[in-house]
Amino acid sequence: MDPFALFDLPRQFELDEGQLHERFIAASAVNHPDRFTDTVQQAEAAERSAAINEAHVILTDMERRADCLLGLLGGPAKGDDKSLPPDLLMEMMEVRQRMEEAVSGQDEATLAELLKWAEQQRQTYLGRIGELFRQLDSRNDGDSTPQRKAIRLQLNALRYIQRMLDQMPG
Repeated sequence: MDPFALFDLPRQFELDEGQLHERFIAASAVNHPDRFTDTVQQAEAAERSAAINEAHVILTDMERRADCLLGLLGGPAKGDDKSLPPDLLMEMMEVRQRMEEAVSGQDEATLAELLKWAEQQRQTYLGRIGELFRQLDSRNDGDSTPQRKAIRLQLNALRYIQRMLDQMPG
């Protein structure tokens, strides 16, 4: 499924959120199963509605959008390329240890500091991913494999940061 095509949006990382929302509402309204009386048409509309909802979820989540876009552009899938920036694993182990110590010691100040750090890291990785996609869009010289691999590397790192954010208390 190409969620960009489903909403007639350009295949690019940066999207107009308002335009996406408008197209989601319009597609949902047209394809709502309650609009149909025939059971076959209702079932087909339910399938279309599910696809519309899934496409909306993908495009509103920046990590999922980037992952989907990278796949559509022929980039490596996360299961095929697990490369990470140098030292990321060591840094994440140290940060997680600090987080565990802060949780066990009920150190709210350290937890707040780690949350702020993780959110800044998330924004940094998203910024790099956006810039790499812009560079990929502007390339006219043929081989974009290094760019696509660089995007995968940043996405893999982002996933580590996001997992940490998801597991943070509070």
